[in-house]
Amino acid sequence: MNLTSTDVSAALGTPVHGVEVVETFTASAADVARVLIRRADGSSFTVIAKLASGAGRAAARREVQFFEQLALKWDHPAPQLVGASDTGDRVLLLTEDLGAAGYRVVGTDVTDRQLHGAIDVLAGFHQRFWNDLTAAPDLEPSVTSSAQAWPPEVITRHAAAVRSEADSFFAEATELTRTERAVLDKVITGWERQFQARVAGGQALTLIHGDFHFLGNIFFTGDDPRPKVIDWSELKPGLGPHDLAYSLSALPARQRDADNLLRHYWKALGVPDYSWELCTWDFRFSAVSNLFQSVFQHSIRWYRASLATLDALDSRSALTAPPPVSAAG
Repeated sequence: MNLTSTDVSAALGTPVHGVEVVETFTASAADVARVLIRRADGSSFTVIAKLASGAGRAAARREVQFFEQLALKWDHPAPQLVGASDTGDRVLLLTEDLGAAGYRVVGTDVTDRQLHGAIDVLAGFHQRFWNDLTAAPDLEPSVTSSAQAWPPEVITRHAAAVRSEADSFFAEATELTRTERAVLDKVITGWERQFQARVAGGQALTLIHGDFHFLGNIFFTGDDPRPKVIDWSELKPGLGPHDLAYSLSALPARQRDADNLLRHYWKALGVPDYSWELCTWDFRFSAVSNLFQSVFQHSIRWYRASLATLDALDSRSALTAPPPVSAAG
């Protein structure tokens, strides 16, 4: 990471004596590292720095907007904002170092208590922005990382992007069988039609995290079941259960308990006019977009895992059964 004291001083709004990159992390759209910041008085502290340039600037700007505008509106689970700067060419975001505070990623070893705590946090986030699409970031939303529910025309753009990317993915993924490939064409046609029907009235929508998973974005500490959540750059309007369905895509052992976990989410959400029937439909339907993400990632492993998840969560039924939007109130 090419980070200078001048960069950090601009983000913090105060001069610093020096910076040192202590550890770097794998990321797709930005350079991410743990950085030691030294003050002139000899004291020091660490932060997590995300430095984005080129195509990665849009995602970084969405995340900065989340911290500066949306995180202030509720008791958010995100790390604390330390500083940010945007020079036009580069966007720098500095946030609390969760590792230094004792937080860690638990991955697939997440306990029942932690899983329920994460669902409670998720439900609180969704409830805060329920049917409040004016709170969405005013920057262009990402299409390729998770489904976008609003405005409706983005659904068509998303479907077209999947079809285009599938051509190159399948050209590379020669080990996929013809049957495995054929699923995508059938699924995406039903997905686009059903999604348009679901959001036509603009009801029962909220802001979603868009990348809510236990393999790297959800952190726990000690005995506290309520986690901290990082990487808010994919924030966008969507179906609330999408975040839960997305998190379970990497937890196949938990998918057999999906109905109970969804019931926990629905009760914690506590939105009176959001029926259990619509919540269930949204959940099953949301899992479909995981298949699309595997295409954008060119991942045979995740493509096959997503196919298995479609069956485990009975998601294909949502591609033919009309969304029960009349139950949204």
